[in-house]
Amino acid sequence: MAAVASAVLVLAACGGSDTSSTAPTGDGVVPTTAAIGIADLAFEPSTLTVASGTTTITVTNSDTVTHTFTLDDDSVDETIEPGQSVDVSVDLTASTGFHCTIHPSMTGTLQVA
Repeated sequence: MAAVASAVLVLAACGGSDTSSTAPTGDGVVPTTAAIGIADLAFEPSTLTVASGTTTITVTNSDTVTHTFTLDDDSVDETIEPGQSVDVSVDLTASTGFHCTIHPSMTGTLQVA
């Protein structure tokens, strides 16, 4: 079972066309933890489905330059150095956007399920 779960995670990480990474489980519950990667001046995924309420998102910067993970309402603004990860706690009741303040073309959406 662990091998199957690992294979699913590897395949999910390799898929470039899917823009949503956190989906409801079989019982319809969206997990309260999620992950966003940063590579090649882009967030991956650019759209992430999260549970209503408090969710912890691990944001990992795989680029060689500093980025931020900033909610569009500025309620979260974390600087992430190259090769580093930060855990960000968000408390959402509605979908919202996020961006990098250093690189304005880097944008995404947290979609509340």
